[in-house]
Amino acid sequence: MVTLEAKQARPADPVVRCLSFHSAYGCQNTGVCCSSGWDIAVERSIELDLTKRLSTRTARLPRDVDGFRRMDNPPVGCNSVLRTDPGSGGCWFRDNEAGRCAIHREFGEAALPSACRHFPRVCILEPEQVSVSLTHYCPTAAGLLFSSESDFSLVDSPRAFPSNWPFEGLDARTSYSPFLRPGVLLGFDGLRRFEDGAVKALSKGTVLEGLARIDSAIENVRSWTAPDAPMSESVDRAFDGPLVVRSNAAISFDPRMILPASLPAGTNQGLDLAEAPEAPPSLRPEIDLALRKYVASRLVGCWITFMADDLRTTGRYLRLCLDTVLMFEHARPADEAESQVVRWKESIRSADLWLMHHCDPELLAANLR
Repeated sequence: MVTLEAKQARPADPVVRCLSFHSAYGCQNTGVCCSSGWDIAVERSIELDLTKRLSTRTARLPRDVDGFRRMDNPPVGCNSVLRTDPGSGGCWFRDNEAGRCAIHREFGEAALPSACRHFPRVCILEPEQVSVSLTHYCPTAAGLLFSSESDFSLVDSPRAFPSNWPFEGLDARTSYSPFLRPGVLLGFDGLRRFEDGAVKALSKGTVLEGLARIDSAIENVRSWTAPDAPMSESVDRAFDGPLVVRSNAAISFDPRMILPASLPAGTNQGLDLAEAPEAPPSLRPEIDLALRKYVASRLVGCWITFMADDLRTTGRYLRLCLDTVLMFEHARPADEAESQVVRWKESIRSADLWLMHHCDPELLAANLR
């Protein structure tokens, strides 16, 4: 059973793996994580430390020191959340004039609640490895998709994510590997080979060609049985096998049917999802490249893979991710003053807001089976 609670990684020098275009990530203080109205739980130790230290810097704070609000049902290890400013809705400690978090500025990153330190990282803690991706709801992360780097890949030991970082996320260190098909495990070596092959498929051609190659590889390897070659070798060969050509290049999923059904019980985002286009639009090369990087980002550190009982669910999820971006882009009003990069960047941000922050991953995996 995979542990869904966020925990700090404690393996000795785990290998950290991420996509090459994410490897130079650094916070640019855009403030979106401070102004989205989220309840940010504060660990008791952090709250106690800050309560003592904030009183020494009152003149440098944007508001008074009383920046914590008690919770009725706090997470384990917490009593409070960060207060928000009634006027702006932003975090109590966000210094809007300076464009900085006052806690980070005055006391350093280690003084922040873990949720603040961790955003926009999306992680899976695996045996001897941590897989790291980013949520592109963060504008800085979204901007990395539009770099000119076309020959992207998975890399180990990236500068942006040192192995001694207190990574949090889906803890799969003592769980089974993901499933290849119901009742048959893919194995962690098989998962690594699948991720490598899928990222390689997305690094060339078009985004739809890359997804078709991934779908084909999944179908090719699902027939694996124990007498065959080792799983890792079979996965490698699956990407070189026959390509399953989709007869219909139209949108695979209607996000309006999947996303609202994947919201946590009792929640309603109050957002109307627009109708998706009947078929993918014609894409300029730089936009197609950004979308290929985006789909690769949703594959790496993918919680859905661990929550499904079939690798097909991962393939469906990747198509849903692309379809969700296309839906939001299709709904954006025409604006001649808006560049294509800005349009698509905002559509990707909207998609990840839903996929990575609104939706419950277990429900999303179940709705894609």
